[in-house]
This record gives sequence, C-alpha cells and structure tokens, in this order.
Amino acid sequence: MKEPEIEKDTGKGAEEESSSYVPGRPYSKLRRELADDDLSNPAVQKLLISEIDKLEIQVAELELIETDFHKTDKEKAVLEEKLKTHNSLEVLYSFCLAIGSGLLGLASLFEIEKKGWIFLVCGGILIVGGILSKLVKKWS
Repeated sequence: MKEPEIEKDTGKGAEEESSSYVPGRPYSKLRRELADDDLSNPAVQKLLISEIDKLEIQVAELELIETDFHKTDKEKAVLEEKLKTHNSLEVLYSFCLAIGSGLLGLASLFEIEKKGWIFLVCGGILIVGGILSKLVKKWS
C-alpha cells in the first residue's frame, strides 16, 4: 500500500496562502464598526489613545518639515532673483562692450574731424559704461 503524501506546513493559513492582500489602512472602518459599549472597553480606549499619540507625533514632525520647506522656498526665491539680476547685468555688460567696440571700429571708416569723433565718443562711453556696470555688480 502506498502512503498518502503529507504536505509540509508553511505556518500560513489557507487565507494567507491564497491571497497576499494586506490592507493599507486596517483601521479605516473602525468608527463605523464601534458601538457605544465598545468604546467603554478599556482595550479599545487604549488602542485609540495609542493611535492619537502616534498621530500627534506625526503632526509635530510634519510641522517641522513644513517650516523647513517654507524656509527653503524663501531662500530659493531670493537666489532666483539674484540670478536674474546677475544675468541682466551680464547682458548689459556684453551689449555695451560689443556695441562700443563696433562703434570704435566704425570710427576708423570716417574722418575724425567730420563724423568719426561721434563714433569714438559713443563707443568709448558704451565701453566705460559696460565696465562700470561690471564693477557695480562686484561692489554690491
């Protein structure tokens, strides 16, 4: 006679083996399922107080995180404004040097006594203005 095969016990019940479902919020329906006489039970009261304590700790941690978030957000906004100012000054500096140099180059095409001096003066002013804008940015 052949002996029947016995399966090895894994320690899990039939429900656990057939489904791997784990409820994300096991206490989500707790309020609906509790009656007034259940609330008078000391074990239920201890469980609820324990959950309230956990939630209070989480609220305190989240308030700290929120404070840090707002502080970091303000710092980010300040740095973005500084970057915008920096970029606009760089554009001004580059523009003044490029146009000023171009005008100085155009001055050589005209006679200095007639129209050339206008290009020299305007080009020189733009170059000096560009250099001053760079210096003002470094000083501030």
